[in-house]
Amino acid sequence: MRVISPALPELPDELGVERIAEFEGIVYESDQNLWRRHLYMGIASFVLGGLLLLIYLALTFHGRHREAMMVIDIVAIVGSLVVVGPLGSRMVTTRWRDLFFFTWSVGTLAVIALPIGLDGGAGSPLAALLVLPVLFGGLLYRLHAVIGLALLALGCLGIILIVGGSTSSAQAGATAIMIGVAGAISATAAMNRSIWEQERRTLIESLHRLATHDGLTGCLNYQAFQDALTGEWTRARRYGRPFSVIIADLDGFKAINDQYGHGAGDDMLNSVASAMLAAVRSTDLVGRIGGDEFAVLLPETPSAEARVMVERIHARTRQVLIPRPVTLSFGISTWTTQGESAGELLHQADSALYEAKRLGRDRVATWASHRASESFR
Repeated sequence: MRVISPALPELPDELGVERIAEFEGIVYESDQNLWRRHLYMGIASFVLGGLLLLIYLALTFHGRHREAMMVIDIVAIVGSLVVVGPLGSRMVTTRWRDLFFFTWSVGTLAVIALPIGLDGGAGSPLAALLVLPVLFGGLLYRLHAVIGLALLALGCLGIILIVGGSTSSAQAGATAIMIGVAGAISATAAMNRSIWEQERRTLIESLHRLATHDGLTGCLNYQAFQDALTGEWTRARRYGRPFSVIIADLDGFKAINDQYGHGAGDDMLNSVASAMLAAVRSTDLVGRIGGDEFAVLLPETPSAEARVMVERIHARTRQVLIPRPVTLSFGISTWTTQGESAGELLHQADSALYEAKRLGRDRVATWASHRASESFR
């Protein structure tokens, strides 16, 4: 966990902020669906290409190695439907996804290269098919994978030239140029996609911040603090560890707004929020839950330690002099090992705060059967 400050757009994962998790889940599922569509489109294209190759073989049945080429084609079509499809559907949700798709494209290059070699080498009209895996990779693969596919396609063409014997250098050169152009187009697409993904991540981080942080002070907003409190309550119940909540309220804030204007009031709220964020520990969270009301979540903190934290916050906030010295009243509630829900705990802290206000302000009150209150003076 970490301090939530204006410089940090994300919330701690272990606090279980449901709205953020739900949003990230939607983004993740959308990404998986994109790769699934890519898989299905690739299989459909492979099967269609295989059927067209069968038509080509039927039209040129007097050529060499037709039976072998037909067997290779049929095995490749069946393999794409029976093996690649089901396996790819599972791989889409794993960390091996990129490796699987790249390996599949490399295998496609090999399946294409074999019929080309059997059909007379680089002079075969099938040589142009070497371009297809490179173009397919450009739709979704990363830049290094696209470059690798283009180089492998050129390597396959070179092996075909060496093994297949003499052929028209013009035809081989034209095929090499086609592969190079396809590689350049796919690489450009991969770079543009990388830039877009970075912009999307930045946008998501901005949306996270807008959804969870107060726009004025940079603290958590009310709903995000409630989510964090619920997450900590759930964790505390599981492990049986206490935690505390502090609610702080500026004394006489309405009079400051009336005397100096709302701009000065906003400056004071910002200064108080900055002081509170500087005072808390790296495990604590600060939220603005009302106009001039702040809350602090203290994980694994009993009541006595929460009182010490209030002293630290008080010392920091007393240094705020804009537009005039400010005082705060505090209410503390602590969850021990059973009893109150997260909402009840916040309500108890709020009740303790009102007790501190009633007894003269600039003091701290702790929720207990006797409602203990102590002035800072």
